[in-house]
Amino acid sequence: MSTMIFHPAFLSGEADVPPAKSEAHRALLLAALGVGRCRLSGFDGPLCDDTQAMLNGVAALGGAWEREGGAVVVEPGAGRRSDLCEVKACAAALRMLIPVFWARGQAVRLRMSPALAARPLDAFVPLARALGARMEAVPCGESVCLELSGRMPAGDYEVDGAQSSQFASGLLIALSHATDGGGAPAPSTLRITGSVSSRPYLDMTLRHMARFGVPAKETAPGVFALSPGRAVNPAALRVPGDWSQAAVLLCMNALGARIAVRGLETGTQGDERVAQVLGDMGLCVSGEGGLWRAERAGDLKPVTVDCTDIPDIAPILALALTQARGRSVLRGVGRLRIKECDRLSATSELLTRLGARVSAQEDTLTIEGPTRLRGGFEADARGDHRVVMLLAAAACAADGPIAVSGAECISKSWPGFAGTYRQLGGIAL
Repeated sequence: MSTMIFHPAFLSGEADVPPAKSEAHRALLLAALGVGRCRLSGFDGPLCDDTQAMLNGVAALGGAWEREGGAVVVEPGAGRRSDLCEVKACAAALRMLIPVFWARGQAVRLRMSPALAARPLDAFVPLARALGARMEAVPCGESVCLELSGRMPAGDYEVDGAQSSQFASGLLIALSHATDGGGAPAPSTLRITGSVSSRPYLDMTLRHMARFGVPAKETAPGVFALSPGRAVNPAALRVPGDWSQAAVLLCMNALGARIAVRGLETGTQGDERVAQVLGDMGLCVSGEGGLWRAERAGDLKPVTVDCTDIPDIAPILALALTQARGRSVLRGVGRLRIKECDRLSATSELLTRLGARVSAQEDTLTIEGPTRLRGGFEADARGDHRVVMLLAAAACAADGPIAVSGAECISKSWPGFAGTYRQLGGIAL
């Protein structure tokens, strides 16, 4: 376990962020299931652990992939199928791959970290029972293997959408390539019951499916008709920058930094709402020429934000809101309790150590500001990449350094984070 010490510093300049792993997951999986070579650009830096997890899925499904400059090239069917797939600690890869392997009728062991194995798969339990399929977690050395077998033919299915949209996204992609008993592509229907959690991520799945030639039609709210056919992959597709990572840098501007972010697109990721929230707080937000800025010009205003569809950026928003004058409320944050750690408790406890006045309830986080941030302590990352970024951002404006043990977990989503942080003037030792 490594410890990284982040010191107070003024960060400024322009920075790139990694490709959006949520978009990369969908594009990589669809490319592996389609027909023809697909070149996905936007991967200029090192691959994060979560992207590597989905690439392992591509290989297990019989696809081949390679790095080509700043791109990942996928050749479906050019490799050999495998009965073992390492998904590391990536919940998205796990949840999207399970129904795809069932649709293929491919038995496989999905090897994962114990922390990921502890996260719920309840949404798939009724489906496994209905299919007579196997989905059983077994010890696998220091890891856990989820053993899958069985087949999901084309047909009518439903899934609870309240826990995570990733379950529904996986089923949409799987059923868009489902076949009948004779192996021919056949239509299916998916009904998503309950409230759809993180609907923007489901919409992202639908957009990518259309790009890969397997569109779905929403015939009623939460009901999707799928008509599989010969899905020819786009020859090339760009994966844009990740708004959830950009949010970390842009929110640091509320603490006094002057950082601009390149490589982002609008209209594709729910987490771009960070720009609206920062604007509502009183920062001057602009994205002219593809360069996103959030400049502080005075006192910041408190806001109330529904984070149901943007849970990943709730912790960094909470940190920014410690600088607003008055009471801010983040709602819809209960799902943070089942992330890499209990992220809601972690955020509340760490902001309290930083000197903030916060209160976490079942589904809300209340922040009273402004706060003069205190450093001079050591904290455990709790195996959560977003905890590392939260503390690194806080350290810049704190009155002393913050040591983060277990900081290596940042590789889950942004292995080049420390380099970008230093490039902007941050001190990370």
